[in-house]
Amino acid sequence: MMSPWLMLLILVSFLILLFILVPIRYELGFAYHAHLNLYASIRQGVFFRFAMEKMAGKSEFKLHMFNIPLSLSKGSQDNKKSKQKSGSSSPLAVLRNLFRNKTYRPLGKLMIRLFQAIKPKHLQIKGKYGFDEPHYTSWANMLLLFISSDSPNYQIHMEPVWDEEQLDIEGFIKGSITIAGITWHIIRFVLSPSFWRFLIDLSRDKKRKKLKIKPAIIH
Repeated sequence: MMSPWLMLLILVSFLILLFILVPIRYELGFAYHAHLNLYASIRQGVFFRFAMEKMAGKSEFKLHMFNIPLSLSKGSQDNKKSKQKSGSSSPLAVLRNLFRNKTYRPLGKLMIRLFQAIKPKHLQIKGKYGFDEPHYTSWANMLLLFISSDSPNYQIHMEPVWDEEQLDIEGFIKGSITIAGITWHIIRFVLSPSFWRFLIDLSRDKKRKKLKIKPAIIH
């Protein structure tokens, strides 16, 4: 007879495998007609489902874990400003190391892969738009044409308005993503040699900065 602990281990491993492989589906619906109405949901099988709806200026949030509804409370906003610790690398040092060992190249590839993984499978937008400057409207028109040509499941019917500023739009976005796919792309980036050179250079900068800090002499 199988041990209860072994059965529990197999069950937990199976649930973890499902959690990694089952797609996380997201959906976003929006409409702007003088006011913004919004609906968004994220769900992953029976694991969880989160939905947010904003209608007529009122927002409603719903969360289900294993089909069990949970109440949501508003989180308090922390207004305290974070202080940079002594000896920590400045943003300029991080950027310098990033470009010096060419970590930005695999980082750029990572961002492209992540975008390809999470980009919507279905997209539909329709309405009218216009900016106060006609050339802004022209640029937006070219951008929309580029996006609509990216996939046959993208339907964009936006009519430009050239003589006035206007926004009257509605649409929806649907897509899915798996934790396994995202994890694989991140692992590939972390295992790249340039990423480790970046960490080594960052550590050296921290050591140099600590050596420059002299202890205060107490009289």
